[in-house]
Amino acid sequence: MSPAGVLVRWYERRDRSPDIVARWLGAARAHLPEAVPRRFGDTEPLRGRFDRGGTEALARAHASADSILLLAGTPPVHDATLAAAPARRHGPIAVHSLHAASHPGDDHLLRFALALTHPGTVYVSASADGGGEPYLAPMGDWSGLPPEPPSWCWLGGAYARLAGPHLAAEPVAGGLLYTGGPWVPAPLRARLSEIDPARRHAARMPRGLRRSTLRLIADGLSR
Repeated sequence: MSPAGVLVRWYERRDRSPDIVARWLGAARAHLPEAVPRRFGDTEPLRGRFDRGGTEALARAHASADSILLLAGTPPVHDATLAAAPARRHGPIAVHSLHAASHPGDDHLLRFALALTHPGTVYVSASADGGGEPYLAPMGDWSGLPPEPPSWCWLGGAYARLAGPHLAAEPVAGGLLYTGGPWVPAPLRARLSEIDPARRHAARMPRGLRRSTLRLIADGLSR
């Protein structure tokens, strides 16, 4: 079982995202060396070893992973996941994560998280274990911003424009960094308590973050 700490998640557009392996290693070496993986694989136990195969082996493992690639770092970084190539029924959002035996205010962790962002990044958040933020993109289908604010978050692109007027947030890395204060209005929040899955999405969100109605119908018919 993972130790207590902090969970960081990156939500990004699959169709606008540069290679995650190169970005991850670059950001880790610059800001959080413990996030460079010791081991990796798509099943437990993790059989890939970075000290033997290096970047090329990690890239091959990521390219061949079915849905996610699992990473094991060096303390305080316990584990991480990189979204792999999308399965046929997955929506437009890819999600990467990192779990560390640290705290949301860790400056090295924050700088690493921001270094991984790019124009296709939708949302990044950090939450302490025990009060973790709910997962916001089941099957790659974006639900909206969380009902309650995380420890901190970064809003990119359209969300910076939609939510910015309502937040005390700092312009950072091409988006807005929120570290506390009043949260976003209800129409921007995912309605995760709704029983009907079709009603769990936020009433207002940027375009292109949900699977199209035609895709949902096609997926249903093919099952």
